[in-house]
Amino acid sequence: MWLVILGLLNGIAAGLVYATEELWFGILFCLVPFAGILLTRTRSSGFLIGYGMGYYMTGISFLYALADVVPLPVYTSYALMTLAVLLISAYLTLLLWLAFYPFRYIRRGSRLAIFWIAGFYVLGEWLQEISPLASFPWFRLAVAAVPCPLLIQGASLAGSLLVSFFLVLCNAWLARLIIKRRIDMGMIIAVLLTVLLLLYGEVRLYEREDSGASVLVVQGNHEGSEKWTLELEDILADYERLIYEYASAAESAGKRAELVVLPETALPYAAAEYSSTRETLISICRELSTELLLGAIEQEKRDEETVSYNAVYHVTEGGFAEKTYRKRVLVPFGEYLPFAELMDRFCPWVEEFMTGNYFEAGSEQNCFETGVGEIGALICYESIFPAEAQGAVLSGAELLTVVSNDSWFQGLPAMQEHYAHAALRAVETDRYVIRAGNTGISGIIDNRGRTAAGMTEHVQGGFVAEAAARRTKTLYTRMGNLFGMMWFVLWCFLIGKHICVLIFSVFSDIMYRIKSDSM
Repeated sequence: MWLVILGLLNGIAAGLVYATEELWFGILFCLVPFAGILLTRTRSSGFLIGYGMGYYMTGISFLYALADVVPLPVYTSYALMTLAVLLISAYLTLLLWLAFYPFRYIRRGSRLAIFWIAGFYVLGEWLQEISPLASFPWFRLAVAAVPCPLLIQGASLAGSLLVSFFLVLCNAWLARLIIKRRIDMGMIIAVLLTVLLLLYGEVRLYEREDSGASVLVVQGNHEGSEKWTLELEDILADYERLIYEYASAAESAGKRAELVVLPETALPYAAAEYSSTRETLISICRELSTELLLGAIEQEKRDEETVSYNAVYHVTEGGFAEKTYRKRVLVPFGEYLPFAELMDRFCPWVEEFMTGNYFEAGSEQNCFETGVGEIGALICYESIFPAEAQGAVLSGAELLTVVSNDSWFQGLPAMQEHYAHAALRAVETDRYVIRAGNTGISGIIDNRGRTAAGMTEHVQGGFVAEAAARRTKTLYTRMGNLFGMMWFVLWCFLIGKHICVLIFSVFSDIMYRIKSDSM
């Protein structure tokens, strides 16, 4: 039991480091107890379960901000949120436990043990991304390292999983040093690999920066559900005023906004269906000689039914482009109802909470052909999935834009964590990322994960900064999550080897008994 409690405390500490930007450096040593227990205890399942629950429950506590949105009495809402936090944390913990299951077959004193710990940890992170039941790769340790650009440059080689690997390896190295009180060959190799990765990061950070096009990002600061109750004309007029105001300010400074980016559902209605909206947006493009990317609803007739998409529109002086980007990875319960048939049968009341919020998932990774380059779009939740950004670049994207609505989590660490994911996507793909949030955090992130310009949360306004189109493809872009797959193959090998040994042992025992009986 004490191992479960110790794991819970270690998980809470790691969760606080993850959620507090000012404590980012703690990620370099907060997992020392985690690695130390695994290196010294043959039975560590209790500790792993405690750690997982402590870490994920601490990190996912921002979901309580949604309690005020649920149309139920306050105590019932908080009870539902508590249940959701427990279930999600338990599921993520199960994936972490499964990832570490073969570690029981690894010799604790092995020089490679610290590498196995780091590898199984990132396997757990990868399983959270590919899980068909509930994919949620929010908690990658690499996110905590974003405030230090030097540490995250390795993401261009093998994705953010490689960054997490070396963070865990650093902790495991310290734990083994404390336990053994001497340095062995495995630890020397770990240090050399880490130094090489840091040198690689140093070289990338000091490469010549590209000059780019001027982009205007507008942050409307329309909060949460309030945005959906505002008059459509007022929202459009608000954005029109902000665009002209900040475009004029940029012109006074000698810059012209070649592209304007508005947040997710900046216009919370089917923008293309309203002639007044179309005329206003096209007029803006003509008067400013610019182009617009904006989040809005798109509707499509399908048989006798009208389906809605969470979409990004491209508007030019010539009008609305025929091609839109439709959000492909939807938020469970927020944008679609998982297991809809079962829910309708056993929990029909759940559907009442979803009225007006159903979306269909898009199927294509469309890129927009703009005057500043080919732009791939990600909408909010999608930006935490590395494969989505990778797919956009493989489809031809020279820049990435993330339109988002994090207003539900105003003032909480979740806003900064979500922004940090966008920085990792920039490093992984070697692309500038233009991020526009309804209430923040908005920014233009360069291809090294550094914010070139931005706005904090809960502020209405805009800014103009340069974003350069790039055509290079990183090793990660070409290879994808090969690093995670590699550890999965090793996991299968260890499990298969153990099963073969077990079968051979049972078969040998049976043969011995048969031989003994025959004598």
